[in-house]
Amino acid sequence: MKGRRVRLFLRLTTDVNDRLRALMRYHGELSRYIDDALTSLDLASIELMPVTLGRSARGITAIVSSSASTRVRVVAKRRGCTVTALANSALDKWLGGRRA
Repeated sequence: MKGRRVRLFLRLTTDVNDRLRALMRYHGELSRYIDDALTSLDLASIELMPVTLGRSARGITAIVSSSASTRVRVVAKRRGCTVTALANSALDKWLGGRRA
């Protein structure tokens, strides 16, 4: 992640959170994975997964590049969805090809 970094607060689905943390235990850093998912995928075309989260959903703060933060916010607005829905969908897709 080069350039300026920003904090991005997200609520993750239980499935995405568990899979992301399992991967992190063995291979690296949470924020880097989230940044990679938000910058490497075509956010405008990924399938949005249904996300219904209450206040009890685990929240995280990831330190991501300003480009990742801007991309997810702009595309979420264009698609008429929340940043949370788009980020969870991106992470779900990104995690699909990875194993812990």
